[in-house]
Amino acid sequence: MIFAGVDIGSRAAKAVVMEDDRIIATAIIDTGPESVKTAHAVMEKALSGSGLALRDITYTVATGYGRVLVPFASENVSEISCHARGINWYFPSVRTVLDMGGQDCKAINCDGSGRVTNFVMNDKCAGGTGRFLEMIADVLNVPLAESGELALKSRNAVPFNTVCAVFAKSDAIAYLRKGVAKADILAGLYEAIAQRSLNLLKRVSIEKDFAITGGISKNRGMVRKLAEKVGLEPLLCDDPQLCGALGAALFARERYEGGRPSAMKVQYGYADGTGEYFITIDHALCNGCGECVAGCPAGVFAVQTDGTSAPRAVVKEELRRRLAMVCPGAIACSAKHGKNCLSACKVGAIRHSW
Repeated sequence: MIFAGVDIGSRAAKAVVMEDDRIIATAIIDTGPESVKTAHAVMEKALSGSGLALRDITYTVATGYGRVLVPFASENVSEISCHARGINWYFPSVRTVLDMGGQDCKAINCDGSGRVTNFVMNDKCAGGTGRFLEMIADVLNVPLAESGELALKSRNAVPFNTVCAVFAKSDAIAYLRKGVAKADILAGLYEAIAQRSLNLLKRVSIEKDFAITGGISKNRGMVRKLAEKVGLEPLLCDDPQLCGALGAALFARERYEGGRPSAMKVQYGYADGTGEYFITIDHALCNGCGECVAGCPAGVFAVQTDGTSAPRAVVKEELRRRLAMVCPGAIACSAKHGKNCLSACKVGAIRHSW
């Protein structure tokens, strides 16, 4: 059987296609302005030359920034769970993961099954993300793909007291005008980013083995600085940028085969300029009892089954993109009605992000 994972990130879209426990096709493309078109494009690229078509895929799980907008996905799972599951496929010994993406960074602890045990995300700031490195490379007129190797040639890294995208850019320009070598500027920035990443990791726990995922992990200069700061040599898989999509494909197989994977947390909702509005349902815990349906005054939930798995709670499809307009959030709901979905769910399978 054929299973697929699609990771629609903020900067890049990735797809992994698996047959049983073997990767048979992958693809990475830039994320376009429309997640639906991007999802189709990355799958078309992955399937090109494989002899397969979209209709041949048995089950697909979507993850990433645009996961709720992948029209052919059977369900979606948070990228945090997918990165942990994906890296576990390569390295079951990994216990700490730093996922460095296009617009955010995440520190993750996981167990030997790839199940997330703790995680934190960076503040809403571009500093230390892939987009930040792109911007600095543009300022220095250095191809992004070559910036990591150039940083390794530094002999005298200059100090950066901040990784704020605005101030760091200004400092980089000032150093460049003073004649400071580009390698030293990049090395100084990587040092500051590595320190910020270390602070993020300390908010969970730094345990052996340590791995880095996400696009930034392809930057050798950045990886070297992180290794020095953390004090551990990171494990890197064949293409760390594909870990999220790989994890999604693994979840697709597990879900189709009727198991209840412990990290199968499906998120519904969206993020915009006013905040993040997500409801997360852990299908490893949900038993489809329907208490959340009765306990939600806004009528957000339903219980469904596809005939191949046990009944499970879901957010109604027509409400995914307007959750904040119909649901005030668990705290406000409880204050007004004296009950909510969280209190109704006796197994603790539901979480709110607002």
